Amino acid sequence: MKSKSFSKRLSRRVIIIVALIFIVGLIVVGITSNNLIAKESERSTQAILHSTISSFELPLNEVEISTRTVAALIETTEDADMAAAIIHGMVQEDTLICGGSVMIPSAQGPSVAYSYTDSIGETHDFRQTGGWADDSWATRAMNAAYKYKRPFWAPPYMAEGDRTMMVTAYCYPIFQVKGDDSVLAGIVTSELPIDWMERRCEELKPYPSSLTTVTCSDKIIGITDTVLIAQIKKAMSQNKDLQELQQDLKKGKDSLRRFWTGSKLSFVVFGPLHNGWMVSITCPYKEVLAVTSKMHINLILIGIVGLLMLYFISRQTIRNMTKPITQLSDAALHIAQGDFKTTLPEIKSQDEMKHLRDSFIYMQNSITDYINELKTTTAANERMESELNVARNIQMGMLCRDYPDNLHALLIPAKEVGGDLYDFVVRNRTLYFAVGDVSGKGVPASLMMAITRAALRFVANLDQPINSLVSRINNSVTDSNSNNMFVTLFVGRINLDNGHLDYCNAGHNPIIIIPPDGEAYYLKAKANLAIGIFEDFPYEAESIDLAHGTRIIAYTDGINEAERADKTLFGNDRLLAWAATPKARDLSLSEKDIVEDLYGTVKEFVGDNPQNDDITILSLTT
Repeated sequence: MKSKSFSKRLSRRVIIIVALIFIVGLIVVGITSNNLIAKESERSTQAILHSTISSFELPLNEVEISTRTVAALIETTEDADMAAAIIHGMVQEDTLICGGSVMIPSAQGPSVAYSYTDSIGETHDFRQTGGWADDSWATRAMNAAYKYKRPFWAPPYMAEGDRTMMVTAYCYPIFQVKGDDSVLAGIVTSELPIDWMERRCEELKPYPSSLTTVTCSDKIIGITDTVLIAQIKKAMSQNKDLQELQQDLKKGKDSLRRFWTGSKLSFVVFGPLHNGWMVSITCPYKEVLAVTSKMHINLILIGIVGLLMLYFISRQTIRNMTKPITQLSDAALHIAQGDFKTTLPEIKSQDEMKHLRDSFIYMQNSITDYINELKTTTAANERMESELNVARNIQMGMLCRDYPDNLHALLIPAKEVGGDLYDFVVRNRTLYFAVGDVSGKGVPASLMMAITRAALRFVANLDQPINSLVSRINNSVTDSNSNNMFVTLFVGRINLDNGHLDYCNAGHNPIIIIPPDGEAYYLKAKANLAIGIFEDFPYEAESIDLAHGTRIIAYTDGINEAERADKTLFGNDRLLAWAATPKARDLSLSEKDIVEDLYGTVKEFVGDNPQNDDITILSLTT
């Protein structure tokens, strides 16, 4: 598998971290800038609104002043012709006013003297008494005067006469006091065309899709498209935000409101004219934030270019800084392949790289010294192993191999050499046999084993009681025991003709007796001290008569203390259970088969767990 460059991986991680920081920063900047620009747009739109309201208020105020002045003049005369002349003069002189009238209520309906300026600037007059339709502007104005009893502006309507324009009229009612009541004596009206207001609304677009309107009653000034007006009214009937907006418009207060139309968020600022009409400017946030969107796109493009430049610059920089690591890595590979004299790169910077190079130099020197020491130690170990092999061969050569038909033994040391021993001597139909275990393992135990066996061989030639033989062996071993070691030993002498067994157990494991027609059992023995501890210890011997065909199993504690991986010991119970098997008492089997079967049973029990003590087995049949 091809390895990835460290500098490339580090550069990528740097770019990823920087990119994440850039993205988070861009999001924060985007949200902050959007909020700031949105609020600034709302403030500037409100300023435009107030300026627009002021521009609308000026002509309205002028018309109101002119109308009140004319009403004051008409109120002082009772001549209808004079009132009509005054109205005619107002229409002719005031360029803002396109029409005016004076209406006198009567039982037959209002009597009206009306003057207006046509499209080419000529002034026309006409009068009418009664006969007005219930929905005519004169009838509506009269009804409104009775209702409000104060001056008011009429909602926009189509002008009378030969004019095709939308106008609004300022109506100024004249009341006369008769008794306790105020009686309507007449109404003076001044018509003001609203085309200039419509043009102003169409021109006033802070943003391309902005919508400026003047709302009065159910009329909307600033939108000439009847289809759009119908859509707005339909949306108001279905959109909760727009319904609340409509309620705010009717309250006649300055305000700002945000609302959703479908998936588009917009805001509207609105304020009242003094006549109760509401001027509003609606702007979609999408267009308000269009500038920031372009700015964000530019930031993203600049960020991408910057990240690419940062990637290549950082990669080259990191590559140069980590070049010594690559060289040290190659040097480490050569060292691992055995070239301990490989040249290390020169590093002039006083930083971690220099410390790393110094560590490599120290490692080279340490490995070289270690290799030299290892060679010396290996040579010494090889000599020691060779000597131990010689000692093992000598020890194994000391053991008797000339087994009689009724006896066989096995000794397997846990190390190269061990401390277990067995021996036997046959003389005049008398068989001497012994099994022993020296405390400890290894070379000291093997030397003590050799001393004990030599003493055993010597005393076996003496025709003395068995306890005297063990005492002589004890004194001989004790005299040579400078390391305070001891030997557990079982010594037996059996008459092969009658099966009489004399034995002495010097602290050793009890032997197993397997009679030909009975249960196997451990042979009880008196508690004698192990040899090699005290000189002239009074050992006691015992004797037993064994039936012909009785099998004797002598062993060391490497059998009953054999240990599995779970720390479970083979134990005395399992050993006695094996002795009770038909195979163990089968006299047709050779003693070698019996020894190997017991050893195989122990090995099967411990499994792969290593041998932790010397093992010795001796099998004898009377």
